[in-house]
Amino acid sequence: MNDPTRGPRTRAALVAASIELFDRQGYESTSLEAVCRRVSVTKGALYRHFPSKQALAVAVVEEYFRRWHDVRAELEGAGGGPLRTLIALTERMGLLVHEDRTVRVGARLLYTSELFDLVAGVHFACLTAVVRDLLHRAAAAGEVVAGADVREEAEGFTTAVVGAHVVSVVAARAGRPLAPWRRRLDRLTAHPVLPSSVAACP
Repeated sequence: MNDPTRGPRTRAALVAASIELFDRQGYESTSLEAVCRRVSVTKGALYRHFPSKQALAVAVVEEYFRRWHDVRAELEGAGGGPLRTLIALTERMGLLVHEDRTVRVGARLLYTSELFDLVAGVHFACLTAVVRDLLHRAAAAGEVVAGADVREEAEGFTTAVVGAHVVSVVAARAGRPLAPWRRRLDRLTAHPVLPSSVAACP
């Protein structure tokens, strides 16, 4: 009898194995054969889900994208308000590069591999939308400087976040400490659109 959950479970296992192997060996040095061995499936089974290694890597990056939304939902659930959510989201995702394998591998693939041209633009657009939404909500709640152009500020803030995240990815790969990320986060919280009190956000 066919098991309707088998396909999704196999796909999830392939993505999880790829994250582990890409983290240990690097994207370029990981073969599809190694991924198949890790999950104990044939290459044909892999191809039913992913037509290429690049497609498998895109699925890993999608998991990284999902982390941004999951962390945002978690922070919003804590009831800290849109401005605190934005700052906490920025900090948490920077720290997760060092602490969470999915975030570390997804960000590394996004910023340092052949996937950049394919998915980096999508990531920037989605992240800008998240920042803009939180800033709009913060403005409505009187949490940002009066008269700020939220759309323009969201793009500038996102550019700074992405730049800081790239630095964090490089630092994590080189085994360097978190200090550079925290310094860049301090600069973000000093952004002109934000009130000075934002620096006290957890």
